[in-house]
Amino acid sequence: MVLITADMNIANALKKAEISPNIVPEGFSPSTLLSIKYPKGEDVALGNFIKPSDSAETPNISFVAPDSDAQYTLLLIDPDAPSKQDPKWGPYRHWVVVNIPGSADFMAANQLTSYMGPAPPPKTGDHRYIFLLYKQPSTNSNFNALSQDASCFDYKSFIQQNGLELVSVNFFVSRNDDN
Repeated sequence: MVLITADMNIANALKKAEISPNIVPEGFSPSTLLSIKYPKGEDVALGNFIKPSDSAETPNISFVAPDSDAQYTLLLIDPDAPSKQDPKWGPYRHWVVVNIPGSADFMAANQLTSYMGPAPPPKTGDHRYIFLLYKQPSTNSNFNALSQDASCFDYKSFIQQNGLELVSVNFFVSRNDDN
């Protein structure tokens, strides 16, 4: 009998969606689960489909902090802008929240980029919307302002410059209703 662990399910989902190794390092093992629920009732569940209209409003995020004394950063990116076949504008930055307390109290956090719901263009197929949760190296970290242009977000440089450590990931797929 083969034992399937949560880590194996996550790794398989990331690989199948081509998120690993391109965005999330191969072999990544989350130290917490990232729960995302939209006001219209849709839960993000490792690649499930959510319509743009059902993910237009800011979701509720929860996680059990691996280190309750630390602070965390949340990114939401779409690497498929304007399409997976031609990602010349990707990754598109949809949301950046920093200095999230270990209590996951988002009211005490700072938004560097306000939430922008999915808006995939017509006839561009499926888009992957990826939530990445990072542990910050210190509390109340100072982050540089981000460009107004949300396209071509160099999240890897952002992560490196700020010394962020990936602790969790979740994602969903969406497409324009005209596809």
